[in-house]
Amino acid sequence: MDGCGLIHPDVRPMVEDIIRAPYVFPEDIIDGLRREPDVWANYVSFPEPYKRIRVAYIDAARGRPDEFRKRLDNFVFATRKGRIISGYGGVGKYYGTQEM
Repeated sequence: MDGCGLIHPDVRPMVEDIIRAPYVFPEDIIDGLRREPDVWANYVSFPEPYKRIRVAYIDAARGRPDEFRKRLDNFVFATRKGRIISGYGGVGKYYGTQEM
């Protein structure tokens, strides 16, 4: 969003530290994707913004184990098919590519 100038100027100062911090992909989620070669191959071919948004969405449910597992399983299922999950509210426009 920042690279596209889509962060409101009044909000930008509050999120600058977050924008600058590198995103660390949680190993357990990445390991879940690496278990199947087809899933991993499709995952690495996806746009970086999409990977970050999807993995962060899964990680956000970490405190709710059933929801965490549901989100991870859904992501693995879609990724196995090479399908990008469009999401809600038009989040797909931030993926950096046309939705599949």
